[in-house]
Amino acid sequence: MIVALRHRMALRWLPAILIATLLATLVSVSTPEPALAVTASEVELTLTNLVNKSRTDAGLKALRTDSDLSAIAGLRATRQRDANVMSHAIGGDLKAQLASYGVAWYRYGENVGYTTYPWGTRAAGNIHSMWMNSSSHRALIMSSSFNYVGVGLAYRSSNGRTYASIVFSESPDHTTARASILSVTRKGDDATWTWTGYDPVLQTHTAGLRDFDVQVRRGSNAWTTFRNDTTSRSLTLWNRSGATYGLRVRATDRRGNVGPWTAESRIYLP
Repeated sequence: MIVALRHRMALRWLPAILIATLLATLVSVSTPEPALAVTASEVELTLTNLVNKSRTDAGLKALRTDSDLSAIAGLRATRQRDANVMSHAIGGDLKAQLASYGVAWYRYGENVGYTTYPWGTRAAGNIHSMWMNSSSHRALIMSSSFNYVGVGLAYRSSNGRTYASIVFSESPDHTTARASILSVTRKGDDATWTWTGYDPVLQTHTAGLRDFDVQVRRGSNAWTTFRNDTTSRSLTLWNRSGATYGLRVRATDRRGNVGPWTAESRIYLP
């Protein structure tokens, strides 16, 4: 059967806006499978991993999954499934959807497609293969500008079709920085902690690690901020004894994206 794939890439360089639409057609032989053996989120993860493997194999950074882009892609795939039509237009106004979800972007793009390969890893693999064998679709997947992605898949049992939308964006870094505690040691009645941190590297616009917040508590008492916005990577509590002390750390990047607190690191000072 003939499976038509279409993609649209929209570029926005303030104040100018350039929108380009490209078309591609591929041939695919497939076998329908009406039963759903795995969830949509599992198959979407499979497709995302295939896309990122293609990128990393070529020396590019993996795209970071964005929950808003994933929600938009899921909506667009579902609309195509419900209409039984593969179309960017059926998905709706992508630019308006990005605005509705509050997605900040410098450029964005989308690939859509469908397959009648069996739902699951085979469907994900076939869609990825078709996109990669189309120069226009491949260009979006292998872009050196995009840094975030969302994948949506929707299955239509009446004809065994899996509809797909993958939405890309080049956006400001909104991935939180990460911290981890390396060690805690005791010397007499002094306790010393060390930690490290990083800002996950994106294909573009990585903000970079800025600093840490450090909180300490005695026993199970409330946390007290011991250091705020510090670049230090160690802390010593001096002259403490007869209690257990805990410490946790979180990191912040240069765009102000605050990461989660680490698990508490505890030590008893006799």
